[in-house]
Amino acid sequence: MCPSRPDPFDCARRRILEVIAGSEVPEDPAHAENTLEWLLRLEPGADPALRLAALGHDIDRATPDRVRREAFDDYDAFKAAHARRGAELLRGILEGCGVAPEVIREACRLVELHEVGGDPRADLLREADSLSFFEANLPLYHAREGEEETLRRCRWGVARLSPAGRRHLADNLPPDPALAALVRRALSAVDDRCARAHASP
Repeated sequence: MCPSRPDPFDCARRRILEVIAGSEVPEDPAHAENTLEWLLRLEPGADPALRLAALGHDIDRATPDRVRREAFDDYDAFKAAHARRGAELLRGILEGCGVAPEVIREACRLVELHEVGGDPRADLLREADSLSFFEANLPLYHAREGEEETLRRCRWGVARLSPAGRRHLADNLPPDPALAALVRRALSAVDDRCARAHASP
């Protein structure tokens, strides 16, 4: 009897996690799986393209020639380049595993949009990614980058969240009191900005 062919989704999942396990950024493996966990909390019926995009959205960071922040004056331009390269890398893995072309197209499209959203599915991935930063990445990011940069990153991350996402974050503050205080400051800054915008004539 011939051995059964590996399931393309399982093949892709294993390969994505193998690549991310080699990242120089220590929080990347946990962030990949935690983003998928958040995706499934927000949308339990998420389809394979969304699940693969959640796992692989930051795969660019796991490679030696990753897009580097210091090469960009603008943080958003850096993030856009990171997302585009991540989509290219993910495409190679999914094609190698025999994932259906329509799933590949959608997963890669979502990865390319994961920093900015733009439609309900891309917004969902952005939300899961953002919430995972606060749950899985924040302690190591703070230890590496320091207080001022972490507050800037928290404000940027909170601004990406929907009102419902901000409520999720407020209900799931980090257990470390210092980190919880940083997140509360970021939430307050974004809430104040939104209030002023609504108050404008």
